[in-house]
Amino acid sequence: MRIEVTGVIKRIVTAVATVVLMVGCAGSGIPAAQSPAALLFADKCGVCHAVPHPARHRANEWPHYVALMEQRMAERNIAALSDTQRTSIMEYLSEHSR
Repeated sequence: MRIEVTGVIKRIVTAVATVVLMVGCAGSGIPAAQSPAALLFADKCGVCHAVPHPARHRANEWPHYVALMEQRMAERNIAALSDTQRTSIMEYLSEHSR
């Protein structure tokens, strides 16, 4: 049985997940965990899965994975990243990649 989540409940669940991720970021092992870019990364990328460490990939590999995740977000009707958000996340990933 599939349960449809209403907009209000979906926003509440997203907000709670964001708070949990933000609080957990300090111990997550990602670099500069409390920086605005790291928090944005955790907020946007942690909606569907565990937040990956930026050193998981090389800087030149991250654009492919970010584009792939944006495609998955669109498939799940998750709001797209703004250009500013994408730039911030990409700079963060590039700075802390392997």
